[in-house]
Amino acid sequence: MKKKTTFGLLGLAAAGAGAAGGWTALGNYLYGQCMLPRARGPQEKEANPVQEEGRAWARRREGFREAGIQALDGLLLWAAVVPGAADCHRWAVCVHGYCDTYEAMGAIAKGYHDRGWNVLLPDQRGHGRSEGDYVGWGYDERLDLVGWCNYIVRRDPEAEIVLHGVSMGAASVLMAAGGAMPRQVRGVVSDCSYTSIEAEMRYLLGRWRKMSGGVPLPGGLLFSALRKTALRRAGYDLRDAAPIQAVARSRTPTLFIHGVDDDFVPASMMGKLYQAARCPKRFLWMPGADHAASVGSDPELYWATV
Repeated sequence: MKKKTTFGLLGLAAAGAGAAGGWTALGNYLYGQCMLPRARGPQEKEANPVQEEGRAWARRREGFREAGIQALDGLLLWAAVVPGAADCHRWAVCVHGYCDTYEAMGAIAKGYHDRGWNVLLPDQRGHGRSEGDYVGWGYDERLDLVGWCNYIVRRDPEAEIVLHGVSMGAASVLMAAGGAMPRQVRGVVSDCSYTSIEAEMRYLLGRWRKMSGGVPLPGGLLFSALRKTALRRAGYDLRDAAPIQAVARSRTPTLFIHGVDDDFVPASMMGKLYQAARCPKRFLWMPGADHAASVGSDPELYWATV
């Protein structure tokens, strides 16, 4: 998930859509705003020089290979693979967030690669070079990650895999770890995940209502309209996109990271995820870090903990 989204206009326009066309029109409008993949805007800047350098490194793709798998629902998914040091069997699967591509994980992928690891950077479904016409908010993406882990294990049976995601990518890796995973998956790093997409959307809608002076429709009603439309058009229940439920099932050691100054996915969500987790766990608060900016705010602290 990216901080710059169309949520700022959501309430007012949704209210207008509801008045003009009823419940179905409202749901379709919200679906268009929240469920359709979008490319990263060319004007968007990185939060800090570390992440700017990381994106440039990923964009150059020097020494990268391409990989592809077919998802369970038939979509063709794409990833970049960066081979590590000779005879290294450690793998990092680095998973980006909403409205971006594998390039967003450049700084994190480079951190692993500089330490000799092999790295796999998937474009999440509907983003970049991967097929897909809706966003799963981690629910469908969790199964895609199982596919990518199986891809690694088929080529390297001795692999030791860490799943490392940021924002929606963090939600994806947490939800993947809450289900059946290859035994080669040894750890998860969740950087600024939300507890559930329902809680996140309600939070964003509520925040906008306060800033705008209020809109005619409450956030709960807007989410209900979106949920009904997503079930019909995307085929899944948005309430199932809930990492907080997955961490209670996971047994994979997990590191939870969140920026203290994150006001997009509230920092309090990390505390709730940590409390709900039943796996071996640690946490890291990143002082001064905004949303999805922790790796560049204090790289030494970040990597020492990872």
